[in-house]
Amino acid sequence: MAEVVSSFEFGTKAETLARLAPAVTKCRVPEFLYFNVSEWRDDPDSVHSRIADFFGRRLVIVRSSAGNEDGANSAMAGVFESVPRVPAGNRKRIEGAIQQVWSSYQRNGAAADRVHHVLVQRMVEPVLMSGVLFTQDIKTGAPYYVINYDDQTGRTDTVTAGGEYSNRTLYVHRGAADALRSPRFRALIHAAIELERLTGSTSLDVEFAVDAKHKVHLFQVRRIATGLRGKRSLARQVDSIIPGIQRFVASRMRPMPGARGSHSVFGQMPDWNPAEMIGRAPRPLALSLYRHLITDRAWRAARARMGYAHPQGYPLMVSLGGQPYVDARLSFSSFLPASLPEAIGDKLVDAWLARLVANPHLHDKVEFEVAITALAFDFDDRVAALFPDALTTKERRVFREALAALTVPLVRGDVAPLVGEQARIEALAARPRTVVGNMAAVAGLFEDCIELGTIPFSVLARHAFIARSLLRSLVTRGVFTEDEVGALLRSLHTVARELTEDARRLALGTLSLPDFLVRYGHLRPGTYDILSPRYDQRSDLFAGAQPSANAETPPPFKPSAKQHKAIDRLLADDGFGIGSQALLDYISQATAAREYAKFVFTQGVSDGLEAIAAWGTDRGLSREDLSYLEWGDLAATASVATFGTPEQLRAVVRQRKVDHETTVALRLPQLLFDEEGVHIVPLQLSAPNFITAEVVRGPCVRLAAHDQAPADMRGAVVLIENADPGFDWIFAHRIGGLITKFGGVNSHMAIRCAEFGIPAAIGCGEQIFERVAQAHAVEVDCAGAHIRPIGERS
Repeated sequence: MAEVVSSFEFGTKAETLARLAPAVTKCRVPEFLYFNVSEWRDDPDSVHSRIADFFGRRLVIVRSSAGNEDGANSAMAGVFESVPRVPAGNRKRIEGAIQQVWSSYQRNGAAADRVHHVLVQRMVEPVLMSGVLFTQDIKTGAPYYVINYDDQTGRTDTVTAGGEYSNRTLYVHRGAADALRSPRFRALIHAAIELERLTGSTSLDVEFAVDAKHKVHLFQVRRIATGLRGKRSLARQVDSIIPGIQRFVASRMRPMPGARGSHSVFGQMPDWNPAEMIGRAPRPLALSLYRHLITDRAWRAARARMGYAHPQGYPLMVSLGGQPYVDARLSFSSFLPASLPEAIGDKLVDAWLARLVANPHLHDKVEFEVAITALAFDFDDRVAALFPDALTTKERRVFREALAALTVPLVRGDVAPLVGEQARIEALAARPRTVVGNMAAVAGLFEDCIELGTIPFSVLARHAFIARSLLRSLVTRGVFTEDEVGALLRSLHTVARELTEDARRLALGTLSLPDFLVRYGHLRPGTYDILSPRYDQRSDLFAGAQPSANAETPPPFKPSAKQHKAIDRLLADDGFGIGSQALLDYISQATAAREYAKFVFTQGVSDGLEAIAAWGTDRGLSREDLSYLEWGDLAATASVATFGTPEQLRAVVRQRKVDHETTVALRLPQLLFDEEGVHIVPLQLSAPNFITAEVVRGPCVRLAAHDQAPADMRGAVVLIENADPGFDWIFAHRIGGLITKFGGVNSHMAIRCAEFGIPAAIGCGEQIFERVAQAHAVEVDCAGAHIRPIGERS
C-alpha cells in the first residue's frame, strides 16, 4: 500500500507530478523533465541537451506548467498550449514547441519567468482511453467520480481541448468501484482513490490515459478550483438515499400481478416524456401535479377506453430520489390489446424491454422503434425488424389479429371516436375561468382536468399516434414520400398555426395584445411550474414578434388518383372497411385534435396554479415556497383540520428544499435496467430526432422557462431543455432552427417543427446539448443527421 503523504503540497503541474511519481502504485507517471522559462531563455543549448539525452529519439509532448495554471482557488485549464508528438532529437521541432508553449504564457498574462515551467514528457501511444476525472461533481459537490473521456480517437488531448469526441461521461458513485465491470474504468477509479489518499484531498482534477493493458498513465493532478467546500452534508444526503433507490429498483426486477413481462426498466422518456415536460429534477409541486393529473390513473383509464390492456392500480411514473421515471414494463403492458392472451403479452413485453436495453438510444422512440402498438400497413416488416424471434408463427398471427381488432374500430370511429373525446375537451374549455383561491375548489378544477382534459387528451394523443403510424407505413409501402408527408402535416389547420397567425397579426398591429391574451394568455413555458409566468404576466415574449415570411396557409395536400388507389388497396387488404379519403381525414383530424386538446388542458392546469398562488398569498407563502409543496400537502389543507397553518407549511418547505437540493445533485441514468445502474451512470449519447431535411446555421440562443425573450431571435437556433407547449411563443419570432435536450419523434416540439418546416434536432441528450450551448453558433444538418457547434464561448 502506498504511503500516505501528510500535508501534501501542490505546485505547478510538473512539481506535483514530481512529488507523486515515486509514491503511486495504481498508476504511472510517464517519464518527464521540466525547466523554468528563464532557463530556456538563458541557456537553450543546455536545455536541449538535457531533453535529447533523457528521451533520445522518442516522441514527446511539450506541455504547459505555468505557475498560475493550477491554483487552489482558480485554474486556467485549457488556456495554455501543449504540443504533442515532437521528436525529442529534432532541435528545430523542440525549439518550436517550447516557443509555442511560452508564447501562450505571454498571451495570457504569465510574464514572471521563474514561476513558470515547461514540461517535456514521453508520449503514451497507443491509448485505449484518455480524459479527465473529477473526484466529485464540480457543479454540486455530490459524491461521484466524474469521468469525461474519449475512447474513439486514440489521442490524449481531445477532452481537454473540447474536441468532437470529448462528450462521453461516466458518473461513478463513491464507494462503488467494485461494482464496475469494465477493467479500464475499475483501474482508473482505484488510481483516483490512491491519489486522494496520497494528497489528502477528495477534490481533485486528474488528467489521464489508459492503455490497451488497462494501465493508467497520469498526466496531471490538481485541486478542483471551485467553491465546493462545505458540501459534505449534501454528499451525505446523496449517499443516504441511494440504498433506498437501489432496493426499490431491485424489488421491481420480478413479475408483477396484472402486468406483463418478467421485470421492469425505468426511463425518463419512454412514455408521457416526464423529463421533457417537467425536467430531470423538478420541484415537488410540478412532480406531484404531473403524477396526479396524468400518470397516477388517467393514463390507464384512457387506454382502457380504447381497448388496450389495463394494468389496474399501478401508477405509470415513479419518483427515484425526486427524479421522475416511467416504468417501461407498465407502459408496454398498456400498449397490448386487452384481448391478447397473457402468455403472448409476456413474450412481447420481454422482447420490447430487451430491445430497449440493447439500444438505450431508443428510449424516446419506443412507440416507433421498439414496440408495435397499432396495426399499420407495414406490420410484417416491423415485426421482422424489431423482434423477429419473439413469437412463433401462430403467436404472430394472433398478435396481428388482436391489433386489427383494436385498431380498425378506432380508425373507423366505432370505439372512442374523435368527436366524443373532442366534446369532452370542449366541456373543459367552456368551464368558468375564475377559480376561488381555496383548495376544495382547486381540487375540483383538477378533477375536471382529469376527466375532461387528461383522459380525453390521452385518447386523442393515442389516435394521433395511430394516425402517424399509418402515415409512416404509407411511406414504407412506397405510397408517399417523406416530403409528401411533410407537406400534408404543414397543410393541417392546428391551434399552433392559429397562434402563429395571431402573433403575425399582433406584429402587424391588426390584433391588439389584450385580445391576443384572451385566448393565449394562460400558456406558460413551464406548464406545471408555478414559478414560470404566464403569457399574460409577461410583456417580453411578443415584443419582438415579426410577421412570418409567408403569411399564406399552405395549400391542402392532395394525393394523386394513383395514390388514392394504392391506399384503398392497402385498407381493403387489412380489413379497415373505409376508403382512402376517410383515412386521410382521420389522420388530419386526429393530429389537429390532439394539439387542441393539449391547448385546452393546459388552460385548466394554468388556472389551477394561479389559484394555488392566490391561496398562498393569503397565507404569506410565496410562489417559491409553494413550488416545494406537493399537491397532496395542499389538498390535505381542505380536509385535515389540524394541518395547513403557514407555520406548518413553512416547516415542510424547509425540509423539501433540502430534499430537492439532493434531487438535483443525484445522478441517475436516462435508462435504468438494474440496481447497479444506480451507482454507475453513463450519460448516453442520444440519437436526436431530426425534423425536415434542411440545413440551418445560426447563432445559439439558449432559453429557460423564466428567461426574458431576447430582443432579436430572427434566424437564431433556439436551445431549450424541456420542450414544453408553453414555448410555442418562439415560433412568432421567425427562428432559424430548434434544438432540445429532451423530446421524442412524436413529441410536441417535433410536431410543431414538422408543421412549420423548421429544421430541428429534438431530444439530443445532455452531452450534445451542453456542448452546443457553449458555442456562439451551430449548424444543424437534418438530412446528414449532424449537429456542429461553431466557435466556443469564452
